[in-house]
Amino acid sequence: MKKYRKNYILKLIPFYTLLTTITVNSAFANESIKSSPRIVFWQSQKKGANIFNKNIGSKEIKAAKAYGIEFIRLSPDKFSTSHRDFLIGNADDYRALVKEDLEQLKKILDICYQEKMPVVITMLSLPGSRWKQNNQDKDDLRIWKDKKYQMQATLFWQDLAAALKDHPAVIGYNILNEPHPERIFVPNEVHINAVYQEESQKMLHALYSRIIKHIRLIDKDTPIILDSSAYGDPQTFSFLIPQKDKNILYSFHMYEPYEYTNHKMNNGKFKYPGQINGRQWDKQALKDYMSSVVEFQKKHHIARHRILVGEFGGHRMSSGLEKYFEDLINIFNQEGWHFAFYAFREDEWDGMDYELGTKKLPSSYWQAIERGETPILERKDSYPAFSIIKRNIK
Repeated sequence: MKKYRKNYILKLIPFYTLLTTITVNSAFANESIKSSPRIVFWQSQKKGANIFNKNIGSKEIKAAKAYGIEFIRLSPDKFSTSHRDFLIGNADDYRALVKEDLEQLKKILDICYQEKMPVVITMLSLPGSRWKQNNQDKDDLRIWKDKKYQMQATLFWQDLAAALKDHPAVIGYNILNEPHPERIFVPNEVHINAVYQEESQKMLHALYSRIIKHIRLIDKDTPIILDSSAYGDPQTFSFLIPQKDKNILYSFHMYEPYEYTNHKMNNGKFKYPGQINGRQWDKQALKDYMSSVVEFQKKHHIARHRILVGEFGGHRMSSGLEKYFEDLINIFNQEGWHFAFYAFREDEWDGMDYELGTKKLPSSYWQAIERGETPILERKDSYPAFSIIKRNIK
């Protein structure tokens, strides 16, 4: 939607110990059994959560672990920094990782390791591609137009891989959250024709290839996760160009129909299942919308354990959200895809915090926030939408 160099080597790695017991089925027949421990982590379905918070501590990680969440997808872009952009320094001109920011990120990863919580690191910003919410709500598309920023992004990821490759909490590098080079061609259109999709995929493939090559000079094993184009839309898998590297996972995000999952667009007009903007949306419609992913797998012989639903969710006030989640997760399970719901206890926005139910937060909560306080929220795991998630991650 749209922040170590301690000697951990001797401790390595409790959640990778299934390396010696993993059963490789026929879906993996074209994969090497001699895989790294980190890719072996992904060879059975994993169910996780996104934590895109300003502050993360052991309390949140312990709570996620208690629910059975098997990994978190963590973005550090909201973490506090004395620079323009966390970790990057300045997305207008990357020079080197910000040392104090890197230490802050490592402390969070240390907590995750202590709690035995594997982490996928994902970036909302890269050089020449500043996250819209940190950019006065404007798309930053420079990375797709200027090779200078592509080289800076490559250097950034090479530096980050060098810093994190030995940290036992890390089980994936997610290069860029929700890339959308299509916006160069059609800034405001929702539906993008095939010519622009193909051009966008070529641009995305070229950037990914360059970054992968340079990460692999430093870190040959950590899985690299690639979001599909158009903000991670599963339908862009029709144009997605696979990479040669076998330690790659391909990821998409599922928020369709967006008119339903987005609170402002929905505004009480739509429920699931039902007619949404003139189309019947039900389990079959959801499956059809994601069918390009299955076709991509068949065409390129991509095993199910190399597909990640990096995000799925909906506003907690959306009518029928529990059924929407039930149908989506059922499809993910049938296909054997990894998945991570959005989001777990986000600390700056309540819209997708499903432990809060379907009611608006009281005005006293927001007044306390304005006073700089941290009010305690009453969360329950029995609310319908969260109950579906809880039942399916145990």
